[in-house]
Amino acid sequence: MIRKAALLTLLTALLASPAGMAGTAVAAPPGRVAAAAPADPLLVSEVTPEVVRTPAAPVTVAGTVSGTPGSSVRVAVRYSRGRPFASRTEMAAYLAEQGYGTTNWSTRIQATPLDQSGKLPFRFTVTPQELGLPRPGVYPFEVEVTDAATGQRLGIERTFLTYAPKGEQIPTVKLAVALPLVDRPHRADDATFMDDDLSGSLASGRLASLLQTAQDTGDGVTWFVDPALLDDVRVLSSGPRSVKGTRKAADPAAGQWLNGLRSALTDKTVVATPYGDPDVAALVHHGLDKQAAASVQRGAALATELLGREIRGTTAWPAGGKIDRDAVDELAMSGVTSVLLSGDALPPRAATQDGQPVLPPAPTTPDAAARLDTVAENPVTALLADPTLSTLLGGDVSAPGTAMLARQRFLAETAMIAFEQQSQRTGQFGQFGQVGQTGQTGQDTTAKTASRTVIAAPESHLWTPDPAFVSGLLQAASAAPWLRMTSLDSVKPGRAGTPRGDLTYTDRDRQAELSRSYLATVRKLERKADAVATVTEEHTDVFHTAILRLASASWRGDGKRAVSFAGQVQKAIDDRIGHVSVLDTPRAVAGSNGQVPVSVANNLDKDIQIKVRVTSASKSRLAIDRPGGVYVTPTTRILAGRSQLVNVPVIVRNEGGDASISVQLLTDADEKYGSAVRVVVRATGYTGIALVIVGAAVVIMLAAVVMRVLRRRSRKAFPFDGPRDEEGPPGDRPGAVPAERTQSP
Repeated sequence: MIRKAALLTLLTALLASPAGMAGTAVAAPPGRVAAAAPADPLLVSEVTPEVVRTPAAPVTVAGTVSGTPGSSVRVAVRYSRGRPFASRTEMAAYLAEQGYGTTNWSTRIQATPLDQSGKLPFRFTVTPQELGLPRPGVYPFEVEVTDAATGQRLGIERTFLTYAPKGEQIPTVKLAVALPLVDRPHRADDATFMDDDLSGSLASGRLASLLQTAQDTGDGVTWFVDPALLDDVRVLSSGPRSVKGTRKAADPAAGQWLNGLRSALTDKTVVATPYGDPDVAALVHHGLDKQAAASVQRGAALATELLGREIRGTTAWPAGGKIDRDAVDELAMSGVTSVLLSGDALPPRAATQDGQPVLPPAPTTPDAAARLDTVAENPVTALLADPTLSTLLGGDVSAPGTAMLARQRFLAETAMIAFEQQSQRTGQFGQFGQVGQTGQTGQDTTAKTASRTVIAAPESHLWTPDPAFVSGLLQAASAAPWLRMTSLDSVKPGRAGTPRGDLTYTDRDRQAELSRSYLATVRKLERKADAVATVTEEHTDVFHTAILRLASASWRGDGKRAVSFAGQVQKAIDDRIGHVSVLDTPRAVAGSNGQVPVSVANNLDKDIQIKVRVTSASKSRLAIDRPGGVYVTPTTRILAGRSQLVNVPVIVRNEGGDASISVQLLTDADEKYGSAVRVVVRATGYTGIALVIVGAAVVIMLAAVVMRVLRRRSRKAFPFDGPRDEEGPPGDRPGAVPAERTQSP
């Protein structure tokens, strides 16, 4: 049997998609063109109406058979007379050809040759009476094409007929639909776009489809909007931007998209995702709890600002719809009151009796809400999306016919949920799916109990919707007599909810998280960003949102791109840090102790508050004259565009020489600001030599003074006068020598 891979993906969530086998095909040798895939011999393009309301209403079936021109084929329908499905499990088994088959068939087009192009368009009608649909229910319906000559089956399409006759009482099912409006980050730091993909996506790509979907859907949809996407679009539209170093003008189409989205979401329920749609589980598992909490707070505040009305962020939608207890606790402590998860993240707990599991009489769809106890004061509500409905809503419907079949199955699945409720109330579902029976009094025995609630949400936050399919599906759901659309915030746990086990978070789920090594890089950048924010006198979170974007869950499986974004953020942070610097000009100190001047320059446009810590890198020659050899200044204010001189006390050892000191800037909270800077210091013992010289000079001077005193004393005692036996002045005496007259010093 030949089937399209996309069709199988939509028709059953339990059957592995053949698309996975496509990758095993052997490539054609060089120079040869690979053979095209064989055309699907059967395309069913129409089965109307989607819900049959009267026994005599004609059901129109149309499509095309493809094959060898001129070959003859037969087209028939296959069904099970009087036998509706008893459960959704049977429906899945039917699509997967696992134990459930049709028992009746009816040829609708006899042996007919294909035309010259190898095509045979067909259209025929059947009625519920012909198919033997005696009561409300979901019935199997197949269109089969066979070779007229051999009877060999060429192709078959399996789908469902939902029979809901007017006047029949069918329990109501409340349907909540959640749609994500999320994109991967496009900016690294706030000023730098790493690519120009956003413009194309807004104009005619995925984001354009999302806007169209928001405009086409009604009020019953809950939109999860990532404020980081809105922020990127605002920056794109507001002015020139840098795209990998190239300056580009503002994109006016971005502003139109943002205005269109504001208008489309005006009357709709909107929830803000945490900023950047982070991988919360990975953040918590690797010690980045603070960042997870910050993304929740930032998300709600920014969404409120950009959409112009109050947007709450109290409901979180984790990546992949899976989460563990640690992450739930962190979200609860951050103000989150509910989490949207995949239905299999919190599976129903099997009933037990005397310690032994007791199988239920028939598998049924559990209600969509449950309570989760957390470390916070109040429990968190787990909102559980139905896996099958979510696959149908968010699947690829680009192949011909798949949108119609997906919509038909979606209605059938929800109808089956309603019939499950009816069977539980009457106790008469049994093997043949008898529903809507009355008791002996002639009154309907269905008890009035709370309606079952189901949730449908695409499995991937980065889904690419087909606006026509989504709007058509929601319109069909709104018109279904058993469905009532509701908003996600109205879904609450019932008093008698389905007992559930604990959260399932497997090793595979952990392996899908952002890697340990990558988050270690994010943690280092976060510390640097905190230092940048706190060094200014008025704290400014310059890189706060850039760090949050690095934790986006969209980087799962895209490590190369994530690393490039982190590299750009690091470059921007280092450049900012470099605006506050220590001048590494060599310094000199003379003597056995003294002060070394260190200059710190602030080239930012804001005043800073900073400390300077100095240690010696050459302790044998130069020591810091403080206990422990560490000198730390008090917090010092440095004005914008100014420098500050700091004198560091030092001691010169072993006659000095060239030494170096390590200068580390610190924030007011003693966090490192940038890397340490080494400053060369030329230290000498000049003070000791000077003392020796001065001492020697003093000794010489003292010796000179002593010699002069001795000379004076010796002059007083010198015999200048001659013999006194002659009269007259000494100078007139015979033999007298005149005294040399000198000026006293």
